[in-house]
This record gives sequence, C-alpha cells and structure tokens, in this order.
Amino acid sequence: MPIVHVNDIDMYYEIHGEGEPLIVIWGIGGEIPALVDHLVTACEGKFRIITFDNRGSGRSDKPDIPYSIEMMAMDTACFMDAIDVRHAHILGISTGARIAIALATRFPARVKTLTLHVAAARSPDREDAEAQTAFERLRAAMTTPGFMEKVLAYPPTIESFLRQFEALREFDGRSLLGKIQCPVLIVNGTQDASTPVRYAEELKAGIPDSRLILVDSDHLFARTTPDLLITPVLAFLNEIE
Repeated sequence: MPIVHVNDIDMYYEIHGEGEPLIVIWGIGGEIPALVDHLVTACEGKFRIITFDNRGSGRSDKPDIPYSIEMMAMDTACFMDAIDVRHAHILGISTGARIAIALATRFPARVKTLTLHVAAARSPDREDAEAQTAFERLRAAMTTPGFMEKVLAYPPTIESFLRQFEALREFDGRSLLGKIQCPVLIVNGTQDASTPVRYAEELKAGIPDSRLILVDSDHLFARTTPDLLITPVLAFLNEIE
C-alpha cells in the first residue's frame, strides 16, 4: 500500500498512467473516487493521475487536532516533494478546490493550472439558506453512527469528518483569488444546493482571466456523470499543453 510521511501524517496515495502530472484533491470525508478510473482511461497516457486521501479521510492518518484548509494545502505541497513532483496541474473538487486555492497562492510555482470543481472561495452555508440546509443534511448523515461504514470503503471517523467540516466552514479565500497566477478553469453545477451558482461567479470575478463552465447538474456529477467534468477539463489541459 503506497504511503508517504508528510507534514506529521502518513498519507495514502495512488499514481496511474504516464505523462504530465495531474493531481486530484478530493472533497470532505471522501476517499479516492471512481472518477480517477474514468480520468485514467480518458487521458490515454497524456497525463499521470496522482491522488491521495486528505488528512482525516480514507487510508491516511486522522490526527486528533484541529484541521485547516491551509494545513491541508501544506500537506499537498509536502506530498509533492515526497513523490518528487515539482509542479503539476491541479484538479480540486469541493473542499479540494479550497485546498487548491490555498496551494496555488502559497506555492504558485508548484501549480501549472488550476481546475476548481463544485467550488467556492468560502462557505455558502453562512449566508445562503438552501446551502445551510444542504450542509446540515451532510453533517447529520455523516455523524449518524454506522452511516459512513455503509457508503465508504475507508470511512473517516465521525471526529475526523467534523474536523474537516469545520476547516471547510472556517476558510474564506476571497482575498486570495486575485493572487492566483496560473490558468484557471471553474466547472460548477447549476443545480448544486450546497454551492449555488453565484459562488462560482464570485470565483470567476475574483480570479484574473479565469474561465467558468456551468453544467446542468448537482454537486455530485463528478461521481454520477464524470464525463461532464472530464470533457471540459481535458479540453482545457490539452489547450495549455
């Protein structure tokens, strides 16, 4: 089982294929998703797909300390050092998009391009009633004893999920957006209750020369209909390459 020790934790990771590195940073409570299999097939050897379990999830360590988005961005940079990847394309999904924003602004030389999926610079539940309902449903489900064991092969603990959840809610990256220097693609859903469209538009307005694609779907379309994400991502990356 591939494990590296980074930034005080043991981190589980996978590398698939050959080519330019494309690092996928997954979202809250999640383990390495089936999306990776679809990406590997679609990339046809042009991109090397690299992904890992964030601290507090999957097969990585779940330390009993507060987490932050900035901490997980440092985890990512240290992970890149550990596997000898100097810079890479980054695909951040949901919470992973916030981690990607922090990574791109703190370590700009490490990020060749940035794709932000079902993304926001801050927590929509603090001011949007529909998002607040979606967040509370997620929290209630994931903290119900036995639920995560039914839906995930390598579930977080309730405690580590809540640490990730608070890191997500506490992060506000609006002041960082104008500092992003690399090409940026934003791919969000028009029916995403937890991340309404105006938060994607806020990203687009804040990040210089970024591109926004809105897909008629919800927060989970990377899982349910992955081609809706993969097709624009690969078009974007192939244009850059």
